Amino acid sequence: MASAISRRPKRVRGPDPTISLKQALVQFEGALTEDQRRQYQASATKPDAASVIAFVAEVDSNKSSTTRRCVAPRLCTFLEAATQQFSAIMDTFVSSNPQIAALVWGGVKTAILTASNIASYFDKVTNMIMTIGRSCPTYQQFGHLYPGCVGLQLGLCDYYAVIVQLCIKIIEISKRTPVTQILSSILNPFEAEFKKFLDQLDQAVEDIRLQLSFASKKANADAQKLLKRESRSNSAFRRLTSRFHEESRSEYTKAQEWRINNLKRETAELKSKIRDSLSTINHIKPWRQALRQRVPSTAEWLQQESLFLRWKDRWNTEILWCSGTIGVGKTVLMSNVVAQLHASRKPSDIISYYFCCADYAASLTARNIFGSLTRQLLDAQIEVAGKDSLRRFYEDSRDLNAAETIDFLLTHLKGDKRYYIVLDGFDECDGSEIQQVAQGIAKLCSTRTKGFKIICAGRPELERQLFRTFVPKYKISVTEGKVESDMDQYIAAILGRCLEEEQLKLGDPKLIMKISNALHDGSNGVFLWTRLLIEELCVQGSDNGILAVLNHLPRGLSEIFDRKLHRVQSEATAKDAIATLQFCGVAKRSLTVMEYQEALSLSPGQTSLDSRKFPNDMNKVMLNCCGLIFVDEEDSTVHYVHHSVKQHLFNINHWLSEEFDTRKLDQHLSLLCMTYLDFNTFKCQISKVAEGSNTLITPFQLGTTPIYRSRNDTGRMAMKLLSHRQHLQHLSARELERKSRKLFDDLEASRVDIDLQNGNFQFLDYARSCWVYHVTDLDPELDKQMWKFFSRCVDGDITLAHRPWESADQTDDERNDILRAVRWFLDHGHFALLLYHTKRQPNILTGKVTYEILKSCRIQDRGRFTKLVIQQNEGYFDILHYGLFYTSREGCIASVEALLQAGANVNARVDNRTALQGAAERGHLEVVEQLLKTKANVNAAASVDGRTALQAAAEGGHLGVVERLLAAKANINAPAAKGEGCTAIQAAAGRGHLDVVEQLLEAKADVDAAGSNGPMGRTALEAAVESGYLDVANRLRRAGAV
Repeated sequence: MASAISRRPKRVRGPDPTISLKQALVQFEGALTEDQRRQYQASATKPDAASVIAFVAEVDSNKSSTTRRCVAPRLCTFLEAATQQFSAIMDTFVSSNPQIAALVWGGVKTAILTASNIASYFDKVTNMIMTIGRSCPTYQQFGHLYPGCVGLQLGLCDYYAVIVQLCIKIIEISKRTPVTQILSSILNPFEAEFKKFLDQLDQAVEDIRLQLSFASKKANADAQKLLKRESRSNSAFRRLTSRFHEESRSEYTKAQEWRINNLKRETAELKSKIRDSLSTINHIKPWRQALRQRVPSTAEWLQQESLFLRWKDRWNTEILWCSGTIGVGKTVLMSNVVAQLHASRKPSDIISYYFCCADYAASLTARNIFGSLTRQLLDAQIEVAGKDSLRRFYEDSRDLNAAETIDFLLTHLKGDKRYYIVLDGFDECDGSEIQQVAQGIAKLCSTRTKGFKIICAGRPELERQLFRTFVPKYKISVTEGKVESDMDQYIAAILGRCLEEEQLKLGDPKLIMKISNALHDGSNGVFLWTRLLIEELCVQGSDNGILAVLNHLPRGLSEIFDRKLHRVQSEATAKDAIATLQFCGVAKRSLTVMEYQEALSLSPGQTSLDSRKFPNDMNKVMLNCCGLIFVDEEDSTVHYVHHSVKQHLFNINHWLSEEFDTRKLDQHLSLLCMTYLDFNTFKCQISKVAEGSNTLITPFQLGTTPIYRSRNDTGRMAMKLLSHRQHLQHLSARELERKSRKLFDDLEASRVDIDLQNGNFQFLDYARSCWVYHVTDLDPELDKQMWKFFSRCVDGDITLAHRPWESADQTDDERNDILRAVRWFLDHGHFALLLYHTKRQPNILTGKVTYEILKSCRIQDRGRFTKLVIQQNEGYFDILHYGLFYTSREGCIASVEALLQAGANVNARVDNRTALQGAAERGHLEVVEQLLKTKANVNAAASVDGRTALQAAAEGGHLGVVERLLAAKANINAPAAKGEGCTAIQAAAGRGHLDVVEQLLEAKADVDAAGSNGPMGRTALEAAVESGYLDVANRLRRAGAV
């Protein structure tokens, strides 16, 4: 394919935006050896998302040093933007040579693989690629603007031409002999070798940004011209215009071009809207972070397990459950499963994955989990869909809850595909979210579509919650024995890296053997313990200090966390370090180091940003958290080193427990956010915009920048001023500013303007977008200052405060639909907003709104919401009955008791079901007890297709509830309801619940009871055999089933 680019590109009619890129590709091929050229030609295929992951897995396996880090996290961002996304739009304007995008991909792969043969050089190359990836133009920026914009096309091609030139340089340096490599690194350092290319890329990015602005204006102008032309073409105007049919051919051609480009833009926008409707969660980042922790050649044992291979290769829908205790490397193991599935992917395989993040609240909801999976699994279909199909996709994908998202997914699945789903981290989700996830997984697995391959990792206790109705066919435990080889490699690699980077310093080199042996003997297969202890060893100042740690090894994670907290408290920056640990636990998304710098300087009542309060050395603050957090090297976000750190800080009793009260910290951070948004700086800017120009400028744009403030630059400025202090000390402030500017001409003017004048309001984006999520539960009487601030933000008095329940793309009708707003309050558990609106508009709780609250609010919020509904609807018994059913089904005992006390009928039916049947179906034993105590009818009949309370409990596998209902004289042999009904033993057998079957047989269940008259009617034995539960089938046969 590489030869498809002629060495002398043919002349084309009109401007060809690809000329520079074609020339660069010709030069690249000329710089290769024969072997490299063959590799290049084999690599030049059109990439997709799976290609990127498969390639980085290949790079990591092509290692030459066991101490080298996995480089996948560094490469991914650039490869996704620079190759996969670029490829997606390249063919649309490169008609003369559609292989260009594939050749760019092949060139990048060849350069990276060539550089990977030289370890020290490769580390610098990957770091450079990671830096380039931060500013690389993305499809989200240009995707819907490129059609018809030659300038933008030219800018993108020029950018990638520089990328190819940079790849040529990487190849050339890789060819040098080792001696030449050493001499070159002394005479011409790495940064100097590539500075020219990096400068050209920076300039190309600026050009693309300018072209994006032009493209946006051109798109609007073309749309207006097209609209104007279409209006001239109506029949009334046609009758008045005698020359209508004399329109020139060029004008018609131009109009056609506008239509085509407009269609392309609308199509691209629709695709983006559909994907964003399904999910805006970045599912790739947590995978990259997990893979970064992996040491090469580890976390590979799972792929050799026979159970894994059977799960992977068969077409039937099956679940593999991978369990292990905290810190044994489950997440890293799953990250490598993702990489290996992509590496061995077949054309019919579609792979999705989701890693929950404890420090990103939005990632822990069932809706976002299934939304992200749906977006990944349907992405290829969305990409090739026509405009009419996309419109239907968009309408059907809007405002879906978790269950509706699964229905949407199942509606669009293809029967000839095999769908892989890799899941990790559900342990961090709330119980109600886990319940929704469990229901969703069961629904996916019960569909008739074959080929759902689900692998899920978690702690052992999660299994019972997650697989109540669909039992995993395959189970693998991550034990100390299985990871022993990995642990030895991990210890050797991390200690080697610490020695190389001089983090670990030894007086006696033989001490390393004692360290290694102690780590091996004390780890018990827990990688997290090993990692944290190595960090403890590295901060010791002497061999005696190291020996003292080895002689008193912490007995578990809890003890090592406490040791580190003692260290944190003893450091000079203890206040800032503890605040960092606090905010990291309640922040709704990960904050960057520079956002922390501003947040740590804030206090309630502050009226402007004061840089004099900033911690001067944020690196020191991060280090003084003593290894409990880490800074992501790619985007400088701060994270706990493991989710168990958060659990220890906020849920375990220790001497600092009072400092880690979630509710208090949530409200404190919200108060800081609202204080920030109310700064006088922003009020002044708003006034200027209101009084001045016609240009549409949002105030927050004027104070923000993607460039991180550098204390090094500030220090250089200060040193320069200090050297001229004799001449400057008597000047006025204005004259000092003028003189200072002249002295700073060796620094970028833009950096000075941004850093010294605009103040770089780093925390603004977080404050305006997340303030509302920190104040979900406010008491107007107890939190008067907070309520005042909160009310001003909701009212719009604090203009910068974002109100997400009023999204920008809503129509007027949608914006005025209070039920729509209430759904947002319910989805996010925002009791304070509902309370605020009911105080301002007492009639807001209409019947329709009230029913929605009782049906849809989350379990953790149901008590407060139900109490408010009871207060507002005293005497409305239909509403109380409705509420009783749904609160019983969701298991909220406090709400059940409140509704019964308010007069709800314990035997009232909602959707032809009783509250007891709803509670039994979900296994809520405490609620079942309360309902029985209030005289609930244990034998209330089932409706068509329904279940009695006992049948529902048996089907769900809820043994405790089954035993309690039997004790309450439930009819064990109640007949199956019409349609898809079943007896209790049929229900338990069909779902494989052997323990429940045993209990029912002991209570004299009719083992041969007839099935219902519907298409799903089966005896208990037939149900067990058809579902593949041989152990249950054998037990039934021993009981006499035929």
